[in-house]
Amino acid sequence: MYKRGLYVGRFQPFHYGHLHAVRYILSQVEEIVIAVGSAQFSNTPRNPLSVDERYEMIIRALRGEGIPLRRVFLVNIPDTESPEENWGMLVLDRIPRIDVAYSNDPETIEDLTKVGVKVLSIPFYEREKYSATNIRELMLKGDDSWKLLVPASVYEFLEDIGIEERIRKIFSGKRQS
Repeated sequence: MYKRGLYVGRFQPFHYGHLHAVRYILSQVEEIVIAVGSAQFSNTPRNPLSVDERYEMIIRALRGEGIPLRRVFLVNIPDTESPEENWGMLVLDRIPRIDVAYSNDPETIEDLTKVGVKVLSIPFYEREKYSATNIRELMLKGDDSWKLLVPASVYEFLEDIGIEERIRKIFSGKRQS
């Protein structure tokens, strides 16, 4: 078992696939660093939630699922501004020491491997169904089936902040520009 593992994601929103990944990683490590990526973006079609909203949503989900928060570190990671910037080093500068990272994203794997981080894959959990892109598209269409794809605590939080209306506004503004 490793001491500490890294899991990077945008969590737009946090869904059962993410929860499955967190549980899997916690079966392999004592502590998990959840890095909330694209931290500087919000209110866009790809990133409708702010970093603070994502923190709140993740904490509620983990608490609601009985995952001990003492085993979890949350950090935010911005995207780099240019290809010359070393995103892997940026990540290492912002997180506590890790022994391993977990990812299935080719860019994340490449960037972390370049800076000497061992990256292991995560078994996908019904990937087509549990995809944040899919969930945002369902919200945009007004299809309530998205509510079954996220933990109850996440659904409640997203309802409280009016995520469906926000997504419709973001997309309608995008079409006009």
